[in-house]
Amino acid sequence: MKKSLILLGMAALLAVACGDKNSNGYESVNECIHGIMKDYYLWNNTIPRRFNGEDIYPADYFESLLFRDDRWSFISEDGQALNDELAGSPYSMGYSPQFWYYNNKKNVLIVVEYVYPGSPAARAGLKRGDIIIDINNAALTPDNYYDLYSKEKASLTLAYLDVANNQLVPDGRVLTMQAEKVQADPSIYDTIFEVNGRSVGYYVYTAFTTGRTYQASMDAVFDRFKAAGVKDLILDLRYNGGGDVETARHLASAIAPAQTIDNQEILSTNIYNDLLTTVFAQEGSEDDFKVRFEKNSHNADMENLYVLCAEGTASASEMVTIGLMPYMNVTLVGDTTYGKYTGMFVFDSSIDDELKDLKNWALLPVCMKYANANGFTDFVDGLIPDYLVEDDLINAYQFGDANDPALAAALDIIGGQPLTAKAARIRPFKYAGRNRSVVGNNLIVRPQKNRN
Repeated sequence: MKKSLILLGMAALLAVACGDKNSNGYESVNECIHGIMKDYYLWNNTIPRRFNGEDIYPADYFESLLFRDDRWSFISEDGQALNDELAGSPYSMGYSPQFWYYNNKKNVLIVVEYVYPGSPAARAGLKRGDIIIDINNAALTPDNYYDLYSKEKASLTLAYLDVANNQLVPDGRVLTMQAEKVQADPSIYDTIFEVNGRSVGYYVYTAFTTGRTYQASMDAVFDRFKAAGVKDLILDLRYNGGGDVETARHLASAIAPAQTIDNQEILSTNIYNDLLTTVFAQEGSEDDFKVRFEKNSHNADMENLYVLCAEGTASASEMVTIGLMPYMNVTLVGDTTYGKYTGMFVFDSSIDDELKDLKNWALLPVCMKYANANGFTDFVDGLIPDYLVEDDLINAYQFGDANDPALAAALDIIGGQPLTAKAARIRPFKYAGRNRSVVGNNLIVRPQKNRN
């Protein structure tokens, strides 16, 4: 989907999307929200056709409009912070958390999924698999854990799991850090393994950020794979909750067989509500409906793809996975993915003057669902792995360590070996969730600003 063409479609509708009221309350914001939802929302047939002048908090009004099965659309009161995170420059400590209950759900712990190099967390010495039980001398509980995690300055008390006694024990480390605008390059790690004389690439990618800021890092990875003759790729998307569709296309186009790129085959097909379908059809471009692989000089002409997946693998990650299935051998190793076959447009006041009434709010409603070239979509229960391997962060290995159960399984499969036997997993905690990230579990289509 070409972003400029999305904007052309918007121009045909935005004249009726927002009003000109100058209410001292929220009425003008909510009228704008109503207009957007009425025209763009995938389930727009559930939206009242007329705005009734509600002057309530916009987030509450937005929630009141959502279709009962929609668990993805969201709204932000801080559009600038949202844009920063989408672009890969969030204000944060620079680590990705998983939250777990313990002590009969009276307490919460944080397990670190990964740390961005150069971030405050990295400089303080935090690493993948670290367990945090206390922030600023306060134990984490279901009532306070996210507020404490979100502090701008924090001292983290770390612990380890005493397996014999099934309890958490402070390990003596207290790490202090201050949040800052982080350069969150999603190309976290890459290396090449040799398996039975074959070069096997391993690439950890954590988010599909918007724009080209970190595209050079991805390109450099695939240049290395290409130079080494890598034809088997292990793509680690266990913690990648999605993001920008254009970046997803760039990644898929670096992986796919060269013939797929030369033919500019279909990566995905977009399905809209009846109104948008009509508007885009009248514009006469298939680019609104079909996302094709792009010409990519960094394409490594892969033959086999092994996706490491988990519950955190969502949306744009799932789109890349199913989008490549018609063209190459794709094997899923890990746990069932999140199951998000929908995408959203981003609406904020920076896009067009017609959206000025949104003020600082940014709106991300589900505006489409996607299918691969074979028509596969609606995987509401997630993508089922070919080889089930539970992710084990409590006893995590660092990225690239061949003892990591998911990575070890993929290497065994590639090498034609029996899967390495895994010891029974000790899980004394109950999973509570992951970071409430802007890009988490989303497929984002961002229209360019109107330059007319």
